[in-house]
Amino acid sequence: MAGELNDERGISFYDEFYKTGGWKYSLWREYWWHRRNLVKRFRLKRGMRLLEVACGSGFHTQLFSRMGFRCDGIDRSEAGIAWAKQHYHRPTYHCCTLDEMPFEPASFDVIVARGCSHYHYDLSDQAALDATATIARYLKPGGVFAMIILTDLSGRREPGMVWQNTLDDYREHFNSFDLKWSVDWADGMAICALHNTPLRTTNVAQPRQPMAALAT
Repeated sequence: MAGELNDERGISFYDEFYKTGGWKYSLWREYWWHRRNLVKRFRLKRGMRLLEVACGSGFHTQLFSRMGFRCDGIDRSEAGIAWAKQHYHRPTYHCCTLDEMPFEPASFDVIVARGCSHYHYDLSDQAALDATATIARYLKPGGVFAMIILTDLSGRREPGMVWQNTLDDYREHFNSFDLKWSVDWADGMAICALHNTPLRTTNVAQPRQPMAALAT
């Protein structure tokens, strides 16, 4: 996944990897997949301001820009950001971590994290919860944070490998916030969203449903 930074390998691995552009994708496959599973699913509109977190070498940030969004991308890999700036000129790119983002709070209508390493491991870990809390601060009222993560839902946690988290793992993660959220799965990808819309009632554990459990 673009932007994935596996701490087992380290930033130096990804700096070298991104010198040649990183992961390779089919432009039209990615376009239609994200149009169906991101734009239509969350009713996003052209002209919205969008931030991609862990954007890697910028492929998808550029793709979102071509869809009509006003885009920024961040990544902690200097080589990834250098590639993005050289090859994809529409968005604005920044080399930084979540804690270093050069934006005002409530700046974005949409924030997207695809394959971000914060969400490939223990979703109950404080670092993962802090990452989501930080991201939420940069959403406009009514904005949406969309998390897209490859998983087979098996729950496997092999040493040295990314975790195959279940939908319940994602539900429990998002249920830590007093905001509306949704969790779904399609084509081998968990598709989750945290909406910057407060819950009308005290946050409680959600019923365990097979698909698209929406906090109410």
